[in-house]
Amino acid sequence: MRAAKRLGKLTTTRATAITAEQGTNAKILAAGTIPWRIKSGTLQVLLIHRPEFDDWSWPKGRLGANETLPETAWRETKEEVGLDLPLGIPLGIVQYNTPQGNKRKEVWYWAARVIDQKARPDNKELDDVRWVNVQRARQMLSKQLDQKPLDVLEAAFEAHQLATVPFVVLRQAKATPAESWTRDEIDRPLADSGYQQAKAVARLMRAWKPTRVVTSKYTRSLETIAPYVKKYGGAVRTKKWLNKTVDTQNRFLTRRLRQEFKRPEPILICSQPGVIKQILKEIKTWIREERAVINPKSVTNKKQFKLAPGSVLVLHRAKHRAGQIVSVERYDPLVK
Repeated sequence: MRAAKRLGKLTTTRATAITAEQGTNAKILAAGTIPWRIKSGTLQVLLIHRPEFDDWSWPKGRLGANETLPETAWRETKEEVGLDLPLGIPLGIVQYNTPQGNKRKEVWYWAARVIDQKARPDNKELDDVRWVNVQRARQMLSKQLDQKPLDVLEAAFEAHQLATVPFVVLRQAKATPAESWTRDEIDRPLADSGYQQAKAVARLMRAWKPTRVVTSKYTRSLETIAPYVKKYGGAVRTKKWLNKTVDTQNRFLTRRLRQEFKRPEPILICSQPGVIKQILKEIKTWIREERAVINPKSVTNKKQFKLAPGSVLVLHRAKHRAGQIVSVERYDPLVK
């Protein structure tokens, strides 16, 4: 749980059927997960024990310098219990004042499914980890506030919204200005700042680990996803429907987008601003059609559906609800 450098109000929005958060609102930020699994048909969660405080809680820690909240949740889970887990749906925020009472703290939580990994305490801050069912977890948790994300997780499980697959939409990083580029438009590269954004995108993508990366053939889109693919893998596919489009091609884009959306694997879509705008418009329509599943704030918030260079929109599709969208998140990667 390393110290955090304050980064100001992060561009972080999340919404599920139960939760809705519009940015951070505390001097101290932290993030964590509730690792979960199905054992003999029973939902189990992973509790950690901290000998310094003699308490049972969830894997979590403070925001690192130039780190987004999803990165913190992923990193802390890996460091504390040795689990390299993609994040699932958001589980809300726990808010409280520090023991001194003069600083407000927020802990942002995500679900994180464990399938074939073994949890181990780091033997530094933790000395024990324990898989228990939800009822036993409620008995063991030392702080009443830690019940809150567990409530959301249990409700999502009962509604068949907990087992999900991520679908990530990425606007390409900042490109070299068109007016300063004299060669073929398709070859226009990223600006220097765009390359830095691409590296930040790679770090952020660790939180969802897309295995299929679909991009336009434009150099700047390929350069945006390159650092992630090089370091963490992923099958890259270039698609014509993600190149610059005109209004008459909207139906074709819609059909191809829906085909990608129905795939059962974690997917990352990357393209130019104009194409991304059309994709977000289509996704917004899908969410409105499923308005009973997503908190309405996720649809009405215009900022959520306007991505800056290098920013991402993350949708989670429920495996047991025919791929229905059950959460929406938006993040801007932070450049070191």
